[in-house]
Amino acid sequence: MLKSELYGWLNLPKPTDESGQPFPPGYCHFPQMGEEFFRQLTAEQLITRVVKGYRKPEWVKTRERNEALDTRIYARAAAAHYGLDRFAERHWKALESMVRTERSAEPSAAAAQSGFAAAVAPPASGPTPSRGLGRSGSRRVIRSPFLNY
Repeated sequence: MLKSELYGWLNLPKPTDESGQPFPPGYCHFPQMGEEFFRQLTAEQLITRVVKGYRKPEWVKTRERNEALDTRIYARAAAAHYGLDRFAERHWKALESMVRTERSAEPSAAAAQSGFAAAVAPPASGPTPSRGLGRSGSRRVIRSPFLNY
């Protein structure tokens, strides 16, 4: 599903300056990348095979290397898993605020070089990861506050 989604996004037309239209949702913006990156990004195609009388779609490599496609799909799957594709504007603003707060709380360069403790200190706010099993033998899950809807 994610490969089909990506290939659909790659086919979206770029709006012209004259139209004044915004970029369509899903439009892919790329920095200056080499030709090999785009060959890898489009290294598979969807074909339909007949298996036991039923049509079965299957992605098939058209070239050996497809790491750019794989990493893009893995990143998209991770974003969907964490709900980033369902973020409203308020969620992005809250995340931006958290990042801005963490950056302002970072020590100066001199303080950062002063010792190991400053480098490994936990962040001042935000979720902390679970460290294994609790007393009851079940995993403790700590959820991030900005993912709650």
